[in-house]
Amino acid sequence: MQPKDKLRLLKSVRLLDQMPERQLEGLAQFLSPVEFADGAVIFEEGSRGDSLFFVTGGKVRISKKVSSGQLKDLAILGPGDCFGEMALVEDVARSARASACGATALMRLHRDDMNRWLREHPALALDFFSELVQLLSRRLRRTSSELTLLFDLSNLLLEAAPSGRELLSRVLTHVVPHLEGTWSAAAYLYNMFNDEMDLVAACGPTDASRAARRLPPAGETRNLWLEDHVYYVSLPGQSRPHGYLLFHSETALGEEERAEVARTLTTVAQLLTSTLENVNFRVDASLRERLEQRVGHGEDL
Repeated sequence: MQPKDKLRLLKSVRLLDQMPERQLEGLAQFLSPVEFADGAVIFEEGSRGDSLFFVTGGKVRISKKVSSGQLKDLAILGPGDCFGEMALVEDVARSARASACGATALMRLHRDDMNRWLREHPALALDFFSELVQLLSRRLRRTSSELTLLFDLSNLLLEAAPSGRELLSRVLTHVVPHLEGTWSAAAYLYNMFNDEMDLVAACGPTDASRAARRLPPAGETRNLWLEDHVYYVSLPGQSRPHGYLLFHSETALGEEERAEVARTLTTVAQLLTSTLENVNFRVDASLRERLEQRVGHGEDL
């Protein structure tokens, strides 16, 4: 990569976008290009960290092992983002895993090189670490907000709901206020009597069902953005979807914001789908019991 290309990259990084160009030129000489194929691990959770990475092409998945041993996504980063910043502050183990989503190009900044750059430009040190602290604060705030939402939602889902309609209404009322910005949402459930998805709940200032100018094909089980501010969340079942949710933002979202929202709502959907299956099982069991009682008493059906 040519020096001018490295400089253009540094200008696009939010951590460095306030730095004067002449100082960034000095930093550019310390950057080393690295590339990773789809799925390749950039670093593992628990490994020793000594470098900060800037994303120049493709995407990077940041994930962490949970109690079940599975990986939970924490963030999906794209061009202009950086990660591994704690390695610049102290010599600690990586707190999460980083892997490539598709072919990915990065620029690596080693801790020793960063220290050398700051020694050459001591006046920059305060600004640089101030921006670094703000970056860490934003990420911590987003993580804390998501953890609070999921903790509260888990407690909510432990409360018995009489029907899927009531369950989805409770969830929307709880989730929408936790999303940053102004959001609306709508919930649909499968109706076996007309073989259609019925609108069963809505929350927010806008009719989210009308806000989406297009819907995915019937039976779509992937979660996806229908537009840059409308997110479709599937509630898959064994033979057919139980239903789906639509979340609509009043303002357009950037790529990083969409990635954060998608990760949070995907986790919500996983919790909700399991609970919805339990509710449906209880409702079906209750209906069968009532039917058997009526048959036992010789009542007409």
